[in-house]
Amino acid sequence: MKLLKSLAVSVVALLFATTAQAKEVTLLMDWFPQGNQSVFWQAMLDNDNHDLKINIKAGGPGVKTANLVAAGQVEFGLNGSDSVMMANSKGAGLVAVFANLDHVPYTLVFHPGQGIKTVQDLDGRRFAVVPGITYWKWIKKEYGISADEFPLKGDLALFGKSPEMFQQGYSIFLPARLDDKGIANEQIKVADLGYKPYSTLFTTQKMIDENPELVQEVVDRLRAAFVKSLNNPKPTMDLILGKSKKVTPAIHMNAIELMKAEFLPKDYSKLGCMKSDRWAELAGQLKEVDVVPADFDSTSSFNLSFLGNCE
Repeated sequence: MKLLKSLAVSVVALLFATTAQAKEVTLLMDWFPQGNQSVFWQAMLDNDNHDLKINIKAGGPGVKTANLVAAGQVEFGLNGSDSVMMANSKGAGLVAVFANLDHVPYTLVFHPGQGIKTVQDLDGRRFAVVPGITYWKWIKKEYGISADEFPLKGDLALFGKSPEMFQQGYSIFLPARLDDKGIANEQIKVADLGYKPYSTLFTTQKMIDENPELVQEVVDRLRAAFVKSLNNPKPTMDLILGKSKKVTPAIHMNAIELMKAEFLPKDYSKLGCMKSDRWAELAGQLKEVDVVPADFDSTSSFNLSFLGNCE
């Protein structure tokens, strides 16, 4: 009898542990903690008010977010919609379910007084860039330019003493960081050139098939956290700046205001929304530079059903 009772207790404990485990997920970011990730860090701060525990794991150089999600090592990841489709062209089985920004804020920053008016004026110059990044492949083909490329290391001092070069960055951070250092700069935003991948949270098709309720709960939590972080950004700012010293509070808050003005819907009920035609357009651009096959179908890379009415 004691053995049966012990076995029953063990089974109950195992079931409880399994249930508890199912109510905890990890979201892997695409870079070190920064302001454009505020919604996710806010969701983590809100854990005490919910049964579902959302863990946030920082990314960084060498962190292959798409690969880790595809392998099931984390449940969700943050990356551009172009990265999601490129991974899927190799069989990753990823699905974007939420856009935290209307587009990844890529920008090309250069020194003023260099006669640069259009992107064609950057032709032949030294360029600090992430090697092989897709938007630059598309720009080179679309605009018929090239550059003397070298790996981006985020060295603002190098940019400051090299007036002939230009540098990749995020429009919501890099110009303000340079301003803070007293380094004059101007920029050409990649979105203005016609390349606009969503910044997306994605999971796997397997996760959607096996646990759609969990995916829905994560999306709902993120929408609520987004509104909360935009209305009161200080808690997430304190958390993020405690983890990363690259920006000041003023630069962080400037990024939040730029996000509101250029990257987020005015109607907060539409936060997270995406449009299928944007995915199709981007897939066409990826085909132009041969990073996905000509017959690639973008529709398998996103799922709008968790977002409600996005019209």
